[in-house]
Amino acid sequence: MRWFAGMSGSRTAPRPDGSTVLWEGPDPLWLVGDWPEDEVRTLVRGQIRMAVLGDCRATDAELEVGIAVARGGGLRPLTTWPGSYHVVLRMGRRTLVLGDLAGLRPVFHADHDEGVVYASHALPLADLAGARLDRGLMAARLLCPEIPELASGSSLFAGVDRVDQGRALVLTGPKRQFRRYEQGAAPLDFPAAAAALRDALTAAVGRRVDAAGKAGTDLSGGRDSTVLALLAARSAKHEVVAVTWSDAGAQDDVDYASRVATSSARLKHLVVPGEAACLPYSSLVDAFDAPPTTDLPAAPLVTAARTARHLAAVHETGIDVHLTGYGGDAVLGTPLAYLADLAMDRHPVAAMRHARAWARAAGMRPGDLSAAARRVARTGFDQALADLAGSVERGELPGTGLESHLGWCAAAPTLAWATGDARAGMAAALRTLAGQVAEARGGRDDDPSAPRRPGDRASWVAVRRSAERHRVMQQLAEGTGVRVRAPYLDNAVVRAGLALPAWARGRGDGPRTLLHTAVEGLVPRSALSRTGKGDYTVAEMRGLRRNAADLRDLLAAPMLGEIGILDQAALRAALDRATRPILDKRAEPGADTVDLLGGFADVVAAELWLRGVAAGRALRWGASSKAGTVIAAVA
Repeated sequence: MRWFAGMSGSRTAPRPDGSTVLWEGPDPLWLVGDWPEDEVRTLVRGQIRMAVLGDCRATDAELEVGIAVARGGGLRPLTTWPGSYHVVLRMGRRTLVLGDLAGLRPVFHADHDEGVVYASHALPLADLAGARLDRGLMAARLLCPEIPELASGSSLFAGVDRVDQGRALVLTGPKRQFRRYEQGAAPLDFPAAAAALRDALTAAVGRRVDAAGKAGTDLSGGRDSTVLALLAARSAKHEVVAVTWSDAGAQDDVDYASRVATSSARLKHLVVPGEAACLPYSSLVDAFDAPPTTDLPAAPLVTAARTARHLAAVHETGIDVHLTGYGGDAVLGTPLAYLADLAMDRHPVAAMRHARAWARAAGMRPGDLSAAARRVARTGFDQALADLAGSVERGELPGTGLESHLGWCAAAPTLAWATGDARAGMAAALRTLAGQVAEARGGRDDDPSAPRRPGDRASWVAVRRSAERHRVMQQLAEGTGVRVRAPYLDNAVVRAGLALPAWARGRGDGPRTLLHTAVEGLVPRSALSRTGKGDYTVAEMRGLRRNAADLRDLLAAPMLGEIGILDQAALRAALDRATRPILDKRAEPGADTVDLLGGFADVVAAELWLRGVAAGRALRWGASSKAGTVIAAVA
């Protein structure tokens, strides 16, 4: 697995095993793993060294401008290039490390003797420092995954910290500072946001296709991947392979994708059959045995069999760079909580119009939805956190339906399986966060980029959750010979998509109006006419039931139970209910089971990850690090 690390102010930090030195001196920078040549770009101008690591599609001239701006103290221009990458700057005695906005490229750091060590992955730092698992943050990840503020500035290991998105880590010897490069900006109007999105997307797709030996792109049947496929074909000088996964429950997706593929002479359509062996939760033993463990637990671990089959088919066609529409829903979508934003901004006419549209689709009364939005609008984030703390402490399960998605925050279905101690700890953490939010709301917070309304906050949470899942997906893809890229998670695309308030992205044709306007004239309107998408819930249920025996073995004595987060008996009982045979093969999954699917995926992913780390398959700093510390971290 590819990662980098560096040091500031420490003379005793050992060099990572198998690393190469990108630059030497008292504060060196190391690369570990097999880095493609085009993912390591360096410039030296006088006393300034700049390394751009990852999928950066800036031109040489743009890099020159970037280092010149950095010399004058500007950092934001370094984050505007197409691609997804880290930037490391060495400026005299200072080292600056920048990640991205979405979270695909995080930056971690930890104390080491009298200095600081930083890296792109948390596990090697945990190994070097002998850090132990932070059980409280693992519980937050499982019980309240939609509240990333609980883990702000932290990793899953105590003593290994993470730089918050939109900030740079600034090191001067052992001294650490955090410099904000992403400032709050006035929202754009709709035409300006569409123009910014058009420029960002065409550059994100076009430059990647130009740099690829052979480019591929997902074509799932949804609008996000359709746009990417057609933009790729438009900019390509050669054939682009459009890949569609064929699921038995989503034949309409395949049919629609086939029609799109025939609309461009440069698109070659490849349909990959979704075999039963590739259903979710399949081949868990293989996922458990596959080294190294990903840096984080995330739901893609339960679909590793599908990912492996998908990427094998992609690799067999000769594709070396493959684009995916992952993240499009988060960047361009409209979370239901934006109805509360409209109520907060006192737009009653628009609020009722939007409520009618949602209520009509869900079979609800518009008045009920509007009333719920007004209740949320009268409640601050701090009060919502305090209320949630009480619900968690009492073990009250989160509600279902549209109204449950209107609020500032909610617990996950996994709360049903939490131990009493885990609930109590989670409630305490929520109350602490509520106090911090109340203090910031009182005028002592200097972060102008923090979302102030539930809909805008939900958009950012969705982007960061998507990036986290795709980061795990990319790590699973390493070693396959295929580099998987998500243009919708590029900085410039994220900025353009979220430049509008959440409610403004839902005007007219719903959540994709902004996208349609941005690509007008580049993509045929007929290719974007579809409003639906296949439902993969049935496939997940089939996978759950087909692999019930393996799941029962995995969760017979779960580590999540040993460390006091989940109640083993409650978890096994829920699994038994969910995997109970259905006599009527035409019957749909029950609503209660559907609501728990995301919970099962998170639990299984976390269990696989914990076992992989405990078994020693985690990324190691090297043989010189403290032996067995990562194993002890979860023992």
